[in-house]
Amino acid sequence: MVYNETMWIILVLFLSLTANALESFDRLGNIKILKVLPNNVVMLNRGLEDGIRRNDHAKISHELNGYSSRAICLKVSSDLSYWKIYRVPHSEVFSMDNEYVLTGIGDKEIPQRVSSWMEKEGDFKEPDEKSKKELGSDPFKISTDLPEKLTERDLIEPVGLDRRKLYVEQAWNQEQFKKDLSTYNLSLFASPFMRQSINQAESLRYGFKGGNLASKYRLLTQFEQQQTQIKNPLTKEVVRTRGTNGQVQFVIHHLTPSLSSLSLINYNSQKFSDLGTPSSHWQVGVLGFTWHMYDSKTWEYMDFSYIPLYDVRKTDVIKNGQISEDPKSGLRHGFRFGMKSRINERVAFENMLWVRPYQDLASWMIEMDNLNLANDLKFIVSLTENLFFDYNLIYQKDKIWKTKSGLPDSNTINSLNLRYDFNL
Repeated sequence: MVYNETMWIILVLFLSLTANALESFDRLGNIKILKVLPNNVVMLNRGLEDGIRRNDHAKISHELNGYSSRAICLKVSSDLSYWKIYRVPHSEVFSMDNEYVLTGIGDKEIPQRVSSWMEKEGDFKEPDEKSKKELGSDPFKISTDLPEKLTERDLIEPVGLDRRKLYVEQAWNQEQFKKDLSTYNLSLFASPFMRQSINQAESLRYGFKGGNLASKYRLLTQFEQQQTQIKNPLTKEVVRTRGTNGQVQFVIHHLTPSLSSLSLINYNSQKFSDLGTPSSHWQVGVLGFTWHMYDSKTWEYMDFSYIPLYDVRKTDVIKNGQISEDPKSGLRHGFRFGMKSRINERVAFENMLWVRPYQDLASWMIEMDNLNLANDLKFIVSLTENLFFDYNLIYQKDKIWKTKSGLPDSNTINSLNLRYDFNL
């Protein structure tokens, strides 16, 4: 009898040593939410047999949507576990219809305000096998199951080496990057073409805009060109203007609930007859940040961004009747305020304001009168699901137009655009 009892004790100790808790960065797939209980507790379909232990700290992620939440295990049985959810940035995709991945997180990252939950084991009832979830009219529809109050945004403050590992994992995930860029939307737009025979005047504005609306990695590309031509009927002199704008922008969305990264390259050129002012203008920003100030069902976004820009500009200058090129480089501090709101289901407006004061790299003086200001206002009317009618009002103010080329220092562009959106 003593021998048998000793064997049982050794066996229990062996099992307890081999059944380790969920370690940092350990992953369990095919996680299902079986039940949603009061006080933001969910019951999952994994338990002791899968290496889960009470007080485990984990992240619950959705592979396709890039969604994640954080939770602490309050109770566990052989094949079930109960988790207290304490942070959910996007509750709308947390559903019993989805499958998730459970990833272990170090205990040192548990916020102090929720550590008290670990002291007492929760008392929860097992699921009723006879009760089944009603399918409803659409059995394939994914519904939201968690309460709205889970949208609170709380920051976690990990420390030491784990903090750096966690930040790199959150900021850069190669698999998520490929998934986010797998669907790319493209918009083609053009202003109605205008031609007048008496002076052979022509005017055209066209371009494209591409981007993805993924939850993590977002890439935006944009190109636009404006052309006008007019011929003096008496002197037969032809005057042409051409403006070209391009942009590439990369964003890592929601590094924190209210902060995203911003990297961009801008290109701009303006040709007034033979005078290019600028003949070429590049602005390169390696890293900046966007603060998400507000969003709701009607306000798609209200953001404020800052990014330092390396500014390289070549401008044509007239001296003694001759045109020469004046190159200049320096630093611009890029401040951007953007917002978009829906007036109703078919009508929306969007505004993007850029203010970029120039800083001379030699003297480090900031020229507050050299702002390179641009404001782009759009009123958008949806004609069909993919076809849009836009009114676009652009205001530009550039000191160099006047000081270098003798032109007015401001320019206003009004245009009506037809735009078509489609997926690649």
